[in-house]
Amino acid sequence: MDQLSAHLDRGWDLAQKGDAPGASACAKRALELDPQSPEVHNLLGYTAALVGDSDEALEHYRQAIALDETYLEAMLNAAEVLMHPLGEWDEAVDLCDDALDYAETKEEIADCLLLRVDALLGKGDIEEAKRCMSRLPEPPFDNPSYVFLIGRAFYELGESEKALPYIEEAVRCDVNHADAHYYLGLLRDDGGDVRGAVEAFLRARARSHQAPARLGTDARYVCDARSRRDRRPRRAPRTLGTRR
Repeated sequence: MDQLSAHLDRGWDLAQKGDAPGASACAKRALELDPQSPEVHNLLGYTAALVGDSDEALEHYRQAIALDETYLEAMLNAAEVLMHPLGEWDEAVDLCDDALDYAETKEEIADCLLLRVDALLGKGDIEEAKRCMSRLPEPPFDNPSYVFLIGRAFYELGESEKALPYIEEAVRCDVNHADAHYYLGLLRDDGGDVRGAVEAFLRARARSHQAPARLGTDARYVCDARSRRDRRPRRAPRTLGTRR
């Protein structure tokens, strides 16, 4: 493995662990080796986003895209920053559309469309978000997390009947998936199954690694706010020396 790849792989390993300073240091060493590497600028953008510097993150993501106009991952990373915290919903939608032109796998297409739905929800365009959901590829996916993410998106759009089979399948695929149990509880509560809802909320709480949860008067399990980085399962480390 060459030095550039070693710095990038080490940087992503540290970023996945939440070590933004360590990841940034690796990215800066990689930048010294190759200032024109889109992968380096993508990592620099990601580490800047980790510490909340949205402007710097966006600058690096845009530089990565300028260096490689087909760089789907940088497009989606930039779209996330544009949405949260910047609230630039239209620009985020446009970037998701650009990314779709280069999406090849079912997972990549789902990434683009689910993020596009998030942006449409942010700008209040519910009908277009529903139309966007109709374009999603059908399961199975190589990564079963997409089943949960699609179910959650349907729930957020108020389409509980469409959400339920996805969320139930997510629970079957991973009985320790705290968020899947949580949304199953919401769906059961909405359907009037109070006992089933409480059981699902308790399972979610037992499996959650977040701060202690609260049970409200409507028996809903209340999770702490999650980072935008957890919205999609794209962040898993990839093979050494490959693009992220």
